[in-house]
Amino acid sequence: MHFRPTHNFFRCLATLILFHLLLVSCGKKESALIKRTQFLMGTLVEVTVRTPDAALAQKAIDLAFDEIARVEQLMSTHLPDSEVSKINKEAGADEPVPVSPEVMESVRRGIHWAELTQGAIDITIGPATALWNFEDEAPSPPEPDVLGKAAKLINYKDISVGEKTLRLSRKGMSLHLGAMGKGYAVDRAVAVLKSSGIKDGLVNAGGDLMAFGTRDGTQDWHIGLQHPRKPEAMIASLNLSGRAVATSGDYQRYFIQDGTRYHHILNPQNGQPVRSTISATVVASSVTDADALATAVFVLGSDRGIALIDSLDGVEGMVLPKSGIPNFSAGFRSLPGFSFKGFEKPLAQ
Repeated sequence: MHFRPTHNFFRCLATLILFHLLLVSCGKKESALIKRTQFLMGTLVEVTVRTPDAALAQKAIDLAFDEIARVEQLMSTHLPDSEVSKINKEAGADEPVPVSPEVMESVRRGIHWAELTQGAIDITIGPATALWNFEDEAPSPPEPDVLGKAAKLINYKDISVGEKTLRLSRKGMSLHLGAMGKGYAVDRAVAVLKSSGIKDGLVNAGGDLMAFGTRDGTQDWHIGLQHPRKPEAMIASLNLSGRAVATSGDYQRYFIQDGTRYHHILNPQNGQPVRSTISATVVASSVTDADALATAVFVLGSDRGIALIDSLDGVEGMVLPKSGIPNFSAGFRSLPGFSFKGFEKPLAQ
């Protein structure tokens, strides 16, 4: 059995390289790039701002990190006192659980995308997710019958949404906002930076990122997309400002057993890793939506995923299927600064 370690350091390093940022200082003393990194939400989060006011930059970055930590406290299933954990503990109970506006907004958006994608993304995937322990020293697939029982608990239609409350109708159900909670936190961090007076910046949480303004006063931020089998290389690049980008890939958290790659992007229908897709990249107006759609498109596969993207206004996408032949939405290759390097040879497992 071949195993790729998924300890936090290596996982975060890989996801951060996913969107390697080609940051170039503008060369003017009065307008410098200021960058800091913290470990939050299980990944490395990098906040970069451009401003002549160093004190303003440091204060704004502090507030941005504080906001991400606050969202994590609300939504993380790894924190037993988070709101999402409390909702999960009360699954099947008669009384609904009071929730914050942030959790309510995220759940409503998750239901929206579940309905639009016919369940390709489902925020009640928690029972299946819990069975895949990618950080174990010797991970292995869950028993088929156990996974099958867990998959029967996955159904976003069993979320009861009140005005300020949520309830999971069946015992054993659980929310898992991993496919969009991190994106929501990045959106909130960007909002904090802007409200603090930052006009140019970028927030990158392990590859889920939003850029606004410019990197040097004239040029947009240049973003590289990681090669799915070569962490040190880029498969494509593009320029970004005022938009978000997210990628779901089978190379972010995985292990290989008996020649089969098992990764963390699960099909809500059966709780199994999706086999047909290597990666899906989405550009959208918010990181929340880009994150959710990247997961949904990955599950839908190349043709259906791109058809979904083409049906949405202001959204572009790229899918790399197992065949290695990329599929692009109608406007993806027309994005500013876009280039695609291609593959020198067929992709390995």
